Amino acid sequence: MRIVSGDIYHITPSAKGPGFTPVLIKLTTDEGVEGIGELALAYGVGADAGVGMLKQMIERFCIGADPRRVESMWHTLYRRTFWGQGGGPVVYGGISAIDSALWDIKGKAASLPIYELLGGKTRDEIRVYANGWYATHTNGVRTSCNAPQEYGEAALDAVADGFDALKFDPFAVTPDGEWSYVERNLPRERANLAEARVAAVREAVGPDVDILIEVHGVLGTASAIEMGRRLAQYDPFFYEEPVDAMNVECMLKVSQNVPIPIAAGERLYTRYGFREYIEKQALDILQPDMGLAGGITEVKKIAAYAETYDLHVQPHNYAGPVNTAASVQLDACITNFIIQEWFPYHEQGILDLVEEAFEPQTTNSRLAIPDTPGLGVTLNDEVVSRYPTIHIE
Repeated sequence: MRIVSGDIYHITPSAKGPGFTPVLIKLTTDEGVEGIGELALAYGVGADAGVGMLKQMIERFCIGADPRRVESMWHTLYRRTFWGQGGGPVVYGGISAIDSALWDIKGKAASLPIYELLGGKTRDEIRVYANGWYATHTNGVRTSCNAPQEYGEAALDAVADGFDALKFDPFAVTPDGEWSYVERNLPRERANLAEARVAAVREAVGPDVDILIEVHGVLGTASAIEMGRRLAQYDPFFYEEPVDAMNVECMLKVSQNVPIPIAAGERLYTRYGFREYIEKQALDILQPDMGLAGGITEVKKIAAYAETYDLHVQPHNYAGPVNTAASVQLDACITNFIIQEWFPYHEQGILDLVEEAFEPQTTNSRLAIPDTPGLGVTLNDEVVSRYPTIHIE
């Protein structure tokens, strides 16, 4: 079996502004088996660079290769791209997308879900938490809750939709309603507003629904410790990326001074990026992204290393439905999985990129692990063909 072609799909659904732009790939073999993957730079800046990286990787290393040699391909992309040994989200995102596509081919060829090739299930269902419930997107324009009461009301709507765990960033929206990250030294007004938002959500949902606090790494160490201590009374499930992940010592200091489990990892890549965090036990919950940290092959290794320190894993997942499917395959077969990030309220059309997206299939914040071969989803060819496509042979 050999790879004979590759397709890269740059999803640009928003008519105004960059919006949310997933990057998907499809690799096709000479036996007609197709595998798909996702580079998870759907937000922020970098999707265009990811498309270019994937084009070069597929041209130089994938065409003509045996897709069943997944570990060999990972090693090739890490070593022979040169930049793989230095890293960053563009090169590791490319490796991740190709890795998932190869596992998808391998699973489909064997008529087995990927998790069966990785040791089999350790559970029959996974718990998920809802993200994105506090904002709407129209034509690339984001409108978020602002007043504490609005957060409480939106949280109740998410609970009514069947979710018993909710994540949100109480810091990012200004008193005027603009999404704008704060400076390292958190102003008193923004600190009080953030706490009021968390308090409103806790009061609205009661004690039996988990609330998860996102910070996006924007606070300085002192402000992160102060707010962590203030928010502890609302019993958060975790406190995510309270400080910049580039400095493990800052994260460790927060962890040692805040009585809430600390989570981070969306801006850490491969086992090498997570190594110091694991060994210093600076985190309680690791959040590698399946579409950025190195794909299924690498995140399985990160999870195994974390297990030696009794640390939990919760794959980060703010991308399209292909990345969700890759996350579920890993969740199914690792023993230190704790919960999965879920975006049931994606921008219009995102879930239509695949057939049988997993996101709408939850019941009571749980997903029964699917038994379909490979990743468990296939591209909706009619939908993805509407977007800019690069075909490589």
